[in-house]
Amino acid sequence: MNQSLSFLAAVAFAAALPHFDAAAQAAEGPDAAAAQTAPLEHAPLVRDLKGFATWPADWKARDWLKFTGVVAAVSAAYRQDDEIRDHYGNDGEPNYHEVLDAMPTAVTFGGMWLAGKIGRNEEARWEADAMRRAFVIQTIGTEVIKVAFRRERPGPGVPKDNWNDHGLSFPSGHTASAFAIGTVLAESGSDKHRALRRTVGYGLGVAMGYQRVNHDAHWFSDTVAGAAIGIATARFVLRRREGTEPRGQLLVLPMDGGGTMLTYAVPLR
Repeated sequence: MNQSLSFLAAVAFAAALPHFDAAAQAAEGPDAAAAQTAPLEHAPLVRDLKGFATWPADWKARDWLKFTGVVAAVSAAYRQDDEIRDHYGNDGEPNYHEVLDAMPTAVTFGGMWLAGKIGRNEEARWEADAMRRAFVIQTIGTEVIKVAFRRERPGPGVPKDNWNDHGLSFPSGHTASAFAIGTVLAESGSDKHRALRRTVGYGLGVAMGYQRVNHDAHWFSDTVAGAAIGIATARFVLRRREGTEPRGQLLVLPMDGGGTMLTYAVPLR
C-alpha cells in the first residue's frame, strides 16, 4: 500500500510540477498562451472523433510501416499469452482491482486539471483537455474493437484463442487509457522536465499493463494492443494541436465552357 501511495504521489507531482515554473510565463504573456491553446479549445470533440476515424486515409508509407510493426508486436505477444499468464497471472483476483488499477491514471489527469484550475495555467489546462480528448477517443475505439472481437478474458481453463465469445478482453481499455493520458504527459510542454515526464508518463502505461496481466484481467496481447491504441490517440490529439495533420477539402469548382468539377485537395507540407 505504501508503494502504491508513493507511486500516486509521484504521478501527481510529475503532472503538476512543470506548470509551476510556467505560471510566471503565462502571467507575462497571456495572449501568447491563449493563442497556443486556441487550436484545440475551438475544435469540437466530434471533429476529433471523425478525424481519428479517417486518419488512416492520410497515412504515408512510414505510418503504414509503423502499423505493420504494431500488428507484428501484437501477434508476437499473442504467441506468448499462455506463458506470460502462467508466470505473472493470478487466478481469482477480486473485482475491486478494476478501480484500483485505474487510480494512477485518474490521479495523473486530476493533477493536471488541478494545475490548470488552481494555478490558472493555460498550458496545464490545455494538457488536461488533451488528456480528456485522448481518453474519450481511445475509449470509443477500444469498445468498438472489443465488441468486434469478443475475446474471452483469461481464467482457469480458458484458452487464449477463444474469440467471438461473450468476453470483452481485447484490447485492454485500462492500458489504452493509461498510455493515452501518459503519452500526453510525456510529450507535451517544454523540454525542461522531459525526462521526468516521459519516465512517469510511459511508466504509467507500462505499470498498468503489468497490473492488468497480474490481476488476471487481460491477456498480454490485450495490453500490447491497448498500449498501441493509447499512444496513437494521444499523438493524434497532439498533432491536431500543432496543426500538422493534413486537412483535406472537398471542393466543387466551375469549369470553362460550363459544368463543374469535384476535387479533393490536400495541402502538402
